[in-house]
Amino acid sequence: MAIPAESFFLPAGMVGTLQHQIRQMVTEGILSGRFRAGDKLPSSRGLAGHLGISRITVTLAYTELVASDYLTSRGRSGYFVSDGAPRQPEFLPQAARGADLVDYAALSGRRFSRGVKLTKPVDWRSYQFPFIYGQVDATLFDHQNWRLCAMRALGKRDFE
Repeated sequence: MAIPAESFFLPAGMVGTLQHQIRQMVTEGILSGRFRAGDKLPSSRGLAGHLGISRITVTLAYTELVASDYLTSRGRSGYFVSDGAPRQPEFLPQAARGADLVDYAALSGRRFSRGVKLTKPVDWRSYQFPFIYGQVDATLFDHQNWRLCAMRALGKRDFE
């Protein structure tokens, strides 16, 4: 189904560049469920004419959305909502889920704050085997490489 150019408008009080505003309108349409996977977006020429802006502005916004996997580009066919685009969150309405909520604050109380405070010698690191709970030696673990490996394994998109 084709999304008409009339679905887009630039409100007077919106902040950010025109490209950002176009990206925001498209992503909001996708996340709200108005635009579904496979829907064809207006041509860059048609949307630019409707909004009264430059065609390159629309093209750059579309290109950024393709890079973010919100849109896919099909040669000589235009831009379409990607099958891998984020979906609308499937939350229950507030009224439907309000009755069965658990009050964890009341259940946990303040019992965790009454724990025994650990005392340790000032020179605890100088011991041959410094087995003190909650203290780690940052030199024994390469946190920077761990972070890079996690980002590669999970994908950069998971951290944004």
